[in-house]
Amino acid sequence: MEESRSRQATGKVTAVLTALAREGGEGRRLLDLARETGIARPTVHRILSELTEAGFVEQRPSRRYGLGPALYVLGLGAPSPVRDPDSVREIARDLARRTGDTVYVAVRRLDGVHYLIRADGAYPVRADLVEVGETVPLGATYAGIALLAGHGPEAVDARLRANHALRRTMRVPGPDLDTLRTAVGRQLVQVREYGYCFDRDSVMPGVSGMAAPVPTASGEPYLAVTLSAVTDRLPTSRVRELAPLLTAAAAAMSHATT
Repeated sequence: MEESRSRQATGKVTAVLTALAREGGEGRRLLDLARETGIARPTVHRILSELTEAGFVEQRPSRRYGLGPALYVLGLGAPSPVRDPDSVREIARDLARRTGDTVYVAVRRLDGVHYLIRADGAYPVRADLVEVGETVPLGATYAGIALLAGHGPEAVDARLRANHALRRTMRVPGPDLDTLRTAVGRQLVQVREYGYCFDRDSVMPGVSGMAAPVPTASGEPYLAVTLSAVTDRLPTSRVRELAPLLTAAAAAMSHATT
């Protein structure tokens, strides 16, 4: 009986922390956390209070809750989520060889995605969007959109609004916010139904891309693999041909992660 209660308590704490992590820097209201986790509001409040005392959660001036700095210290001691980076790199290179296009592998980093690997195919005209080592806002590229598929509507919209504001500040060309919402919404449905997303020109004019989240045992993807090309290279008929290659590469990469 005591062991069962302990497991239940641990599961509730894990559910709250996972919900907070999923929302990134925006934070969540107490009411939202209770609804999402299915845990009674007083219990969520107690868990948040105890985690705040430990530094694992912090309450923002907006009264929303977010992950606390103590978790960062714990994370420094955690192993890399990519157990076998050489295998992931070889899978990316093989996909680039088979398709002729540019392949990226990116990892989730709070409100952004960090690009770990790039492999160029033989096609001479390349879609240069990002470089290895670069971090971009979550949802600003096809990889980020693929990783947004597990997020709630409020979190997705918050990310899109933040990304759109950043584009305007940096004077980066792109669609207006309503057009972006429509495009990303369509891609999120694709990920949930087919395991990958595809779109033209929504990330950058003249560039098309396909992205698939890399499956994990926990069900919370943190890696994504992308095929990127100039728009003429990815007509609908070719997208259908490449989709099995892309999702197979994502599945193979899952074996190289913890």
